[in-house]
Amino acid sequence: MKIKRAQRGFTLIEVMIALTVFVAIAATMSETASQSVGSLLHLQDKTLASFVAENRMVDLRLNGLPPIGENNDQVDMADREWKVFTKVEKTEFPDTHRVTVSVADMQHKDSNLITLISIMSKY
Repeated sequence: MKIKRAQRGFTLIEVMIALTVFVAIAATMSETASQSVGSLLHLQDKTLASFVAENRMVDLRLNGLPPIGENNDQVDMADREWKVFTKVEKTEFPDTHRVTVSVADMQHKDSNLITLISIMSKY
């Protein structure tokens, strides 16, 4: 006498619930990874822009007290082009100027990645 054993397995409902849970988890992980990559790229851009701005400040300091005025130019660094805006303003103290350097990626000229402000004097 043979006894038939009932075959056991997952029902269609169980499989569909498992797939739904898997898809939800996969979508969340994908979105989180995408946000992380975006944040990393933005931090890389800000770091490079800060290098460009700091280099401009050093150049200005090495050449003595900069003249009052504004300057808009372009700098190449790390195989990229950067827009550098420099503004030198007079302060209420003699022989002292306020220097503002703003840097933006040439592809996004209207949004500055970083702005550095410093006070420079003749002495």
